[in-house]
Amino acid sequence: MKKPSTLLRSISTRLSTRLAPSPSPAVAPWPPVRSAYDRWLAAELDELHADPLAPCTSAAWLGRAIGLAVAAQRRLVAESELATTAGIDRKTVDECVEDTAELLDACAGLRCRLDLIRSYASSMRIALHWLEGCGGGEATARRHAAAAFAECEAVERRCGAELAKCGSNLRKLGERVLQTKPHSGGRAQCEESLAGARAAALLAVGALGVALAFRPRRSVPSIVHAAGSVKDGAAAPWECELQEVQKHVKEVYERRRKEGVPCMAELEAAATDGRAVKSALTTGGRHFPEAAVAAARRRCDELEENVFVLEESIDELHRELIGVRMVLLEWSQRERGHEVLRL
Repeated sequence: MKKPSTLLRSISTRLSTRLAPSPSPAVAPWPPVRSAYDRWLAAELDELHADPLAPCTSAAWLGRAIGLAVAAQRRLVAESELATTAGIDRKTVDECVEDTAELLDACAGLRCRLDLIRSYASSMRIALHWLEGCGGGEATARRHAAAAFAECEAVERRCGAELAKCGSNLRKLGERVLQTKPHSGGRAQCEESLAGARAAALLAVGALGVALAFRPRRSVPSIVHAAGSVKDGAAAPWECELQEVQKHVKEVYERRRKEGVPCMAELEAAATDGRAVKSALTTGGRHFPEAAVAAARRRCDELEENVFVLEESIDELHRELIGVRMVLLEWSQRERGHEVLRL
């Protein structure tokens, strides 16, 4: 028989177990409050990624990417008039000034590359003009066409020579564009739009730089996220969308780069049809394929139209980046304690 004290302890233990409150179910934490900027940029990037009618190899997609970069710069300038820059230190602002200068240089380089593509289309048009209607029977027409095609080949070689310094600088920019953290531990009002503007510009400029090479030698510059920020949920939704877009673009462009073909579909189509005509010209047959000449002319027209649109887009981005740089210089002066005079 159990002792009274042992019996009482046993009863007490069973009662405490039965009467103990059941553990409450786990409560999911509230989702973080998203800023208006985050919602806007995430939606734009998602649309850029998901549009089936404009693959990332098309001039239309590249134009849309540049358009998004332009909109991001404008939004940054507009918000700079209303928001405070508290929490962004002077070193960060100065780095952003230099980054914007790199992006401006990249835009200038892209403008030169587009000029080369335009000259390529012009030389091809001259070659096709000599061949149209002559049936390939005139030796003079063949000679002039061959000289024009030689100019096309020279442009291809020039476009293949990458600007190593510019590419290296863009890669360095991609490594730090999303790495900056404010001193306060939270985001300054303008910090998110500043990071988004730089990231959007780098995405567009980096992709177009690779797309305008006949035989691209470099891959699209990566935009490196803070260590573990995407995996542990610390990154903003727009940063996650940006990662998805750049991952897709890099995969597609890398595949085309390894195949040795231009990443922009319109450039590839014009080059392919032009080489087909040149090959027929080289064989020296009496009957020249007029259908091939007509197809090459259509591709040439399409390429010139897209080059014109991209030139306007790059010029617009260049102007907006100048405006951003002026804002950043103003911020830098404020951090140095200088009074900014507004005219």
